[in-house]
Amino acid sequence: RCGTLYVATERQQSSSRHAGRRMMLSRSIRLLHSNKALDAARSAGLLPSLSLSPSNIQNETTTTTTSQLQQYRTKKTKTGSRGSRGHGWYTLYRSNRGGRHLQGAYYDRDVSKLQSLNEEVFALGAPEFVYLDISVGSTDEDNNNKDEKKKKVGRVVIQLASAALPTTCANFKALCCATPSPPNSTNNDEGGDEIGYLHTKAHLIDKTVGIAFGDVLHNNGISGKCHPSISSPSTFSFPDEPKVLAHCTQGMVSMLSPGAHSNDSRFLIQIVDDAPHLDGRYVSFGRVVENMDFLMENVVKGVFTKRGRPTVDVKIIGCGVYEEGEDKVAA
Repeated sequence: RCGTLYVATERQQSSSRHAGRRMMLSRSIRLLHSNKALDAARSAGLLPSLSLSPSNIQNETTTTTTSQLQQYRTKKTKTGSRGSRGHGWYTLYRSNRGGRHLQGAYYDRDVSKLQSLNEEVFALGAPEFVYLDISVGSTDEDNNNKDEKKKKVGRVVIQLASAALPTTCANFKALCCATPSPPNSTNNDEGGDEIGYLHTKAHLIDKTVGIAFGDVLHNNGISGKCHPSISSPSTFSFPDEPKVLAHCTQGMVSMLSPGAHSNDSRFLIQIVDDAPHLDGRYVSFGRVVENMDFLMENVVKGVFTKRGRPTVDVKIIGCGVYEEGEDKVAA
């Protein structure tokens, strides 16, 4: 069987070699006989005579094919474009030139100017502040205070841009002032069906963007509901307000809406210095003015996450309107 396969392979190779020779010879003869103008020029003595030796036929065929290929390449690259980035793209890229083509979509973003515009927006009207008392660690009552030493608590103070974004700030403030009942409580006298940020947890920690809070319905980030005073009781969201604040500073607070004109109760605290991809998508309405270090040290760096889900409870155990002069919760 092996010998038969070997003989068949040799026969195939031999036939392919003969076929290639016949094809090259027929192509050369067809080229010579079809070009009548070239033969006439040679007979008139304008061109040197060509002997019909196999070496000359092969050389002329190779020369013709090479010249045609050079013309084709010149035609394809005569514009001088080597790929979509062009000649010298790396030099332009290293020197911060080339515009959006090389430097990215946000190459001309002036962060200092955006920060000054944010300051002007926050300076409108009387300043309003709210606070969130956030605990990091297990807070279940069933543990009988076994993890009390591991639990860390800090008060985060947020300034609201109420003059520029009255509806969004009113919704956030109302949810902070609400007193809902604990999740496992059966006593309706403690708050009834009222919704608010109290007892809610952080459902997502993206260490390249921010910390997400505010699911007042299921406490896992899949839903949310605005305060009933903002819209009708049957409506879960309210429309967007002008996006006048840019995400150009660490600590910006924005509504975490699933789409346009669908703001509910979920919000995001930015933990990076600049997040231009959030501009135009989420409505920013506030900023953290106190105790941002507590979030960075104990939540961002101190909490292990699995696909963005924190492995320990990051819970809001207190919230409301912050009055200047109040004592901070010790971290």
